[in-house]
Amino acid sequence: MMKKLLPILFLFFSCESLGEQTEYLDYESYIQEAWSAFVLSDYETSINLFNLAINQTNSSDLSSAYSGLGWAYMYKSNNLPGTSNQEQRDIFRDNSFVYFNNAFDLDPNASDILAGLTFLHNYHAEQQIYLYFNDNNFNTNNNDIPDSLQKSLDVSNSLIASDNSYNFIYDDCIDIDNIRFLRSKIFLNLMSFNNDSSHNYLESLINEINAINKFSCTDFTEFDSVINLGQAIECIGHISEFFNSCD
Repeated sequence: MMKKLLPILFLFFSCESLGEQTEYLDYESYIQEAWSAFVLSDYETSINLFNLAINQTNSSDLSSAYSGLGWAYMYKSNNLPGTSNQEQRDIFRDNSFVYFNNAFDLDPNASDILAGLTFLHNYHAEQQIYLYFNDNNFNTNNNDIPDSLQKSLDVSNSLIASDNSYNFIYDDCIDIDNIRFLRSKIFLNLMSFNNDSSHNYLESLINEINAINKFSCTDFTEFDSVINLGQAIECIGHISEFFNSCD
């Protein structure tokens, strides 16, 4: 009889000892772990952890989690190059827009949120510009491109006004110089797609280029300073090599 009871007792105690207990982290711990995964380019884990911060905690301010989701989806989309990935890339960027806008509603002055929206609005504009020149079937309202460019400018204006030494601590490639370089390209595009004669886009373009601290046009050109459109375009071409190769 004892021999028959032993397996039953063993099973009973084994089940009790293997009982799984789920322990949830606090909000800030989830956020920290999510950013750690982000830095390692593990965007799926990062997204899961930011979602846990939202769904498994009682934090009264979810702006940092929404902002993190915005960045994670943006970077995840950037890791899907090529036309075959366009649809999935668009889905990830749409997700990024949603989460950055949620974050903006909660904290409209946060630098990381403003920077993320600056990039997304510009991505949208550049995609439209690409289709405008390369897809004969592409139909766009005449104001779509300048409106997207202007939205990127408006958000970046707020960023510069509140944090003119901005640095994204989770990626050294993203800082205020990167934002100003992006703005210089926006002004260049506005010269082609916006007929608003009340704004001197060339002057704004030159000012943005000259405000970049990390690189100077005089380092790799023969002119002492940027004073005209031809020099500005040449400068953008040189500087883009440095920004695009940042890793």
